[in-house]
Amino acid sequence: MNKRLGAIAVIVAAVAATAGFLASTSRGAAKTQRAIGLITKDGAAGFFTPVVNGGQSAATALGDHLTTINTVSDGTYYVPAIKSLVAQHAVAIAILPAGAASEKQIRPALARARAAGIPTVAFEVRSPGSVWVSLASPSQYARALADALASQMNQRGQFVIVSCLRSAGAYPIVATELKLAKAYIHWRYPHMHRAGVAYGDLGNGDVDKHMFRRLLRAHPWLRGLLLLCPGEAFILPRQLIHAHKVGKVFTAGNGDGCPPIDDPGDPLANYVRVGAEQVVCEGDPAKLGYLTVWAEDYLAAGHTFAPGSYAVGGPVGTVHYYSRNQELRLGQPITITKANVDQYGSQR
Repeated sequence: MNKRLGAIAVIVAAVAATAGFLASTSRGAAKTQRAIGLITKDGAAGFFTPVVNGGQSAATALGDHLTTINTVSDGTYYVPAIKSLVAQHAVAIAILPAGAASEKQIRPALARARAAGIPTVAFEVRSPGSVWVSLASPSQYARALADALASQMNQRGQFVIVSCLRSAGAYPIVATELKLAKAYIHWRYPHMHRAGVAYGDLGNGDVDKHMFRRLLRAHPWLRGLLLLCPGEAFILPRQLIHAHKVGKVFTAGNGDGCPPIDDPGDPLANYVRVGAEQVVCEGDPAKLGYLTVWAEDYLAAGHTFAPGSYAVGGPVGTVHYYSRNQELRLGQPITITKANVDQYGSQR
């Protein structure tokens, strides 16, 4: 995701106080401080700043020592980072997996860590063999988008679902979310009437510059647009503003790597502020970081996850674990509105 591209360098930061290796547990007994490792990619700005902050909050609450390594999206850099954490006697390692090519290099290094008794966790993106701390399921995300649109439309009126090109390889999950959104709105909001499904391009919005006017001509009573793909979520609200339809036609859009939504050149925050769009994100990166470090601590204590609910506490609350794909799901999509947009900036 472009907003996450940072400096191409490897920065190792020990994120913990240097005093002592003992922390008090909630019962007042001494607990040996665990060394927890967290590997992110492409620098710590934007998305990763709240991830690291959330992870540090969890480490502090649990009495752990958190070491963060921020590196580029390349397996050749990830492997030394994993080796470094092993050398520092980390008792658990969490990583945001890189691309498919780099995964081939990363997996053996993670497997060696597990063979040495160090549990591994993958956050946001799945990595086979590691517990996967995910954001939201396709069903949860599709429902969050639908709820965001319904709340603006007072749960009634005509709407159109706008998807990117059917063969958009960059977003294969879109076809699933389209089916889920259709079924959910039909069941949950009987006074909302789907006037159709419109298809854009590959998700970058380049051929969608006149789509809004076409939709208005075809559906003069149109009141809502459900924007499944990031490209359309960037392009169509701008057309709505130019057509002076803010407050008459409402949109709920896929914010891609959000939050944050106020990076330089990112128009989403302005769209939200003027009422042209509500932006839906898979989850709060600060909570993702907190849950990731909590999962590391849990595994490092010798526990294993079984299907069911887990009371994480802190800002996260209760989450669920699914044995398929070893998935510990945050399951808390967020909707960015006029009322909360300033909470989701890049400086958190």
